[in-house]
Amino acid sequence: MTPPQQHRDADIQQAIDDYLLARQAILKLGREVPGRIGGNDNIIGRIGEFIGLRFLEALGQEPVMMTGSSNPGFDLIEGDQRTQIKAITHENKRGRSVRLTPGWTQFVLMELGEHYTPERIGLLTSTQQEIALADNFAKTATPIVSLTMLGPKGLISRYGRVYNQDELRALMV
Repeated sequence: MTPPQQHRDADIQQAIDDYLLARQAILKLGREVPGRIGGNDNIIGRIGEFIGLRFLEALGQEPVMMTGSSNPGFDLIEGDQRTQIKAITHENKRGRSVRLTPGWTQFVLMELGEHYTPERIGLLTSTQQEIALADNFAKTATPIVSLTMLGPKGLISRYGRVYNQDELRALMV
């Protein structure tokens, strides 16, 4: 007897094949243009770093992606400015990521919605975070990254800047 949902196996296999082809294409591009979409095997991280790179360029910055698969505390660099980027997708039900790693001077947090397009992007400097710590708003220099940081009562909303979808579209991000 055939299990009741086995009739969808061909659809499942096609989705797996499509995913693997897209993953291979991103990895190949990462080898060809590592300064734009390089990194480790974390594809969502690569996508986030690419969007973050384009976002900062739209703001007039000229960051360069760090080479290598893992850098402590930051992903992009421009002079003394070291940017750490974190992306949280709509698939992340808890809306949380890992702890911020020391070493950054600028932090970019993005919420990626459907089709991995940015819904909100927050920008916080280490100086702004130090003010939040001095105000006893932030409790630690290494908080767990969460989408609540982008909310009206969040760290980035209060001390940094959150860009909404309209602002991001205007920046062509």
